[in-house]
Amino acid sequence: MSEHDEDDKPTVVLDLNALKKQKLKQEEELANLASELEFSIPQDEPENEMSKSHNFPVILFDLGGDFFQKSLAHLPQGFDYRVLKTLPELNNALKTKEFQIVVFHYDSNPKAVNQLCAQIKSKKPLTKTLIMAKAISPEKARIHAQTPSGAAGYYQLPLNALKIEDEFLRIYSKVEKAS
Repeated sequence: MSEHDEDDKPTVVLDLNALKKQKLKQEEELANLASELEFSIPQDEPENEMSKSHNFPVILFDLGGDFFQKSLAHLPQGFDYRVLKTLPELNNALKTKEFQIVVFHYDSNPKAVNQLCAQIKSKKPLTKTLIMAKAISPEKARIHAQTPSGAAGYYQLPLNALKIEDEFLRIYSKVEKAS
């Protein structure tokens, strides 16, 4: 093999800046889409009283990924799980007047998750949010909870079915006591 043959081999060049810009653009587009979610609550209809059963709906929102689809087997039993992937699906699920928890994987798109949490918090009083993330210390969670996009609950990964169940029931009991 000659030196000239080595130069003729195809090479792959990655433009890391372009990849980073593309990822940021996708995150921004998702955040913009999140701002267009519809939340319609008829003003003349009161919210229904929450079911006393612990078999309440838990919406796992896979925003631009498949974290929850892959993790479903590691979640606690006895909850009515729905894995959603699109904003129209989430919007449709949020039309309920019953208690439910929407779980977000914060690491997938923090800007969009914050925006969705803020909208749900302000417009859907019986829908509570739970944020799961790799690096969410109790201090970070406490600070984030005080913001407009603060969630009702926080969970630091990795997944542990018993700890997740405790968090679901803690969120549920707060709503039950308030009603």
